[in-house]
Amino acid sequence: MNRVSVRILPVLIFLLFHVSKSEDEEVKRSLVGFMDKLAAGNVGRDQSWGWNMSSDPCNGKWIGVSCDKLSKSVKKVVLDELNLTGVLDIGFACKASSLSVLSLHSNNVVGSISEEIGNCKHLTHLYVSGNQISGHLPESLKQLSNLKRFDISNNNFSGQVPDISQISGLITFFAQNNQLTGEVPNLDFSHLLQLNISNNNFSGPIPDVKGRFSADSFSGNPGLCGELVSKPCPPTPPSKRKSNHSSIKRFFIYSGYAVLGLIVVLFVAFKLVSKMKPKNDKEAVETNTSRRSYKTSTTTSNESKIAENKSEYSISSVESGVALSSLVVLTSPTGQGLRFEDLLRAPAELLGKGKHGSLYKVMLDNGVTTLAVKRIKDWSVDSEEFKRRMKRLDQTRHPSVLPSVAFYCSQQEKLLVYEYQPNGSLFRLLHGNFIVTNSTSDFDFIT
Repeated sequence: MNRVSVRILPVLIFLLFHVSKSEDEEVKRSLVGFMDKLAAGNVGRDQSWGWNMSSDPCNGKWIGVSCDKLSKSVKKVVLDELNLTGVLDIGFACKASSLSVLSLHSNNVVGSISEEIGNCKHLTHLYVSGNQISGHLPESLKQLSNLKRFDISNNNFSGQVPDISQISGLITFFAQNNQLTGEVPNLDFSHLLQLNISNNNFSGPIPDVKGRFSADSFSGNPGLCGELVSKPCPPTPPSKRKSNHSSIKRFFIYSGYAVLGLIVVLFVAFKLVSKMKPKNDKEAVETNTSRRSYKTSTTTSNESKIAENKSEYSISSVESGVALSSLVVLTSPTGQGLRFEDLLRAPAELLGKGKHGSLYKVMLDNGVTTLAVKRIKDWSVDSEEFKRRMKRLDQTRHPSVLPSVAFYCSQQEKLLVYEYQPNGSLFRLLHGNFIVTNSTSDFDFIT
């Protein structure tokens, strides 16, 4: 086993070295391609620059290249003022995944910054100022979360600046002397240290820059307005206001729909309950009327009879439907201002029963006025005849005839109200009996 291990060990070392070598070769090949495009047509480039497959980026002293001493990986590429006139292909440079600084300041490089810039995850400084680079800035710029300084000034960039507000550590943004349009870039002005977007085609209001920058940072943009450049902004167009407040309007609209739906549901529920229990209100009125009659029928004596008085008055009131307004008051001074509800509310005492009904003692005004009320039921006299007899009785003046105070007449029953006599009825005087049983004489005087 030891001999086998000894034989395999060199093979493993060779394979590991070969894999590492192939990764370095791929990076070196990409960097050589990057320089070949940048320096295309440059007469001054010679072998002393390095940047070829026969040398190493870190050990061969490639011009402008700096490496990490421990990992031997490319960290910086600084090619400033070398009169490079080729094309920028930033995708080749980003093959060096550890690249943190890329500077091409003051050359004559053309081309554009492609979306492949997003592969430079460790990039902290990007300087391409003083060239002829054009086109739009790519959306992938926002993926450079480690970017701190970004200088694209003095080029031919156009279009709008993408949203790079997610780059929280950005402290320098130079974009002056280009052809950029749209609104001022959305930046974290509370952390930004250097800003210049002058001489472009930016428009709209200048945001709150936290007092860090002057008007010089925004000059040369005729479309900009705000206090900083002493130019008032025009009123926001209706379409813009609508866009800004669309979420609030949607909230109120949806809230209105919800309230309307709730109202409809409650209305339908109310209708269903009303149809299911159409008699509830009437039953409640009857119950309340009965209870009120019961409470007001308090008496000082004969309490066992009061419940009957309560039920009989209640039946009379409900049966007629207009009982509260149908009491007819006669000419007796005692009945002036008397109302049917006064009789219902006053304490009542059952004095006795006859063949055709019952007799009650009713006390009004806390006992100041006392009346006798006869309740006549099942008497074969129609309403018109009863009224005629009552009017005739009212016109009668005789010592033996009690003066009538008022009367009530309906299809089912009739009430006769007259002044109360404390000496008892004629039946009692004749028979000497204080208990009335089946007497018919109480009503004979009006037949």
